[in-house]
Amino acid sequence: MSSLESEPLSATANDVSHASDLRSATKWLAGASGTVVAVILGSSIQLRNLTVVTDAGVWAVGLTVLGVLVALGSVGWTLYNAAAVLATPRRSIDELAGLDRADSGNFPYRRLEPPTSPLITYIAVERRIDLLGVSRDAIWQLISDRASAQKVLAKPGTPDDKVRIGTYEYNINDSSDRDALRNLVLDLEVRIQRVMDAAASFETRRRYERLVRAMRWSGVPFVFSVLLLLGLPSLQPARIAVKNPTSVRVITPPAKNDPCAGRLLDGVAVGGTLDAPVVVLPSQAGCPAKKLTDTEGLVVVPQVSK
Repeated sequence: MSSLESEPLSATANDVSHASDLRSATKWLAGASGTVVAVILGSSIQLRNLTVVTDAGVWAVGLTVLGVLVALGSVGWTLYNAAAVLATPRRSIDELAGLDRADSGNFPYRRLEPPTSPLITYIAVERRIDLLGVSRDAIWQLISDRASAQKVLAKPGTPDDKVRIGTYEYNINDSSDRDALRNLVLDLEVRIQRVMDAAASFETRRRYERLVRAMRWSGVPFVFSVLLLLGLPSLQPARIAVKNPTSVRVITPPAKNDPCAGRLLDGVAVGGTLDAPVVVLPSQAGCPAKKLTDTEGLVVVPQVSK
């Protein structure tokens, strides 16, 4: 018995619009990330700040380089995943059919095992009726049905010549059946286009989800590196230890009942740091010899030997 109607298409989400929205969101995220990175790194890495970090010691310079590399690496990983979303390939129907056949496909017979790949599972299982139709379970069957219908329509029929496509049998010499075949070809063209759209949308969505996960995981080291770069310039310069006796001049603050206070005295730094050395003052200008261990509040000027 012949059928004059093709299998109806059910209402589905617009895969093309969905993929386009995800690509637009990706472009916005990539642009926003680049702007934020340029502003943050540009404000936290300056020549003045790098000079301060250098004065703090070699370890501080190493942390600065590490912070910059981590920040740039986090951004680079995010941009790499964003580029993957924007570069999602659009597979042809023949390529999709080949993937289906290699993944437990059994056409022209019924599928014996479910597909293992997420893409083929999405098309041939989760949206099989929506995309392939009630009577199909393989992507290749769409191509085969279209080829059979086009071949039949391209040649004149003989009396009682019939052809079976899917679950329907068409009488080639029957005008209503030939109209049904033409409708079937249009239906198959639409389905083939929608299968390619669904595959592109699925791949775009998967890559977008990887982008979101990459931004989530790379955000932690990026924030850590930015905080590190912002905090390093506040470090105090490294203090140089006095390892050898060094001639210095000391100015002590004025004080009552101390005739030596407020005078410029010669001494020798024997310990501590150049910022707060331990100074030995010999007897001079009527001032007795003494040892100064707390020189934080004093002016101590090292003397360059000629």
